[in-house]
Amino acid sequence: MRQFNQSKLQQALGDKKMWERVASSPDAKALAAMLSQGQSQASLKQIAESAAKGDTAQLGQLIQSVAGSPGGAELLRRLNESFGQKK
Repeated sequence: MRQFNQSKLQQALGDKKMWERVASSPDAKALAAMLSQGQSQASLKQIAESAAKGDTAQLGQLIQSVAGSPGGAELLRRLNESFGQKK
């Protein structure tokens, strides 16, 4: 995936319309389904809380499992591209 520079990342984090568009996309819904496969809600919450505190090991493993699944890498690529689109 293409790396964001700091200013682009800050701009993306503040772009509410972009987040709404991405979050409501079929790709985001497919990613949510992939992330929840084999994971309980409590487990996903714990992974998110750990990542928010700086421990991203479990999140990295979860993302690697998605990227390694059939269609997962393509799904992540499309979502990454959607972050750069403005509407």
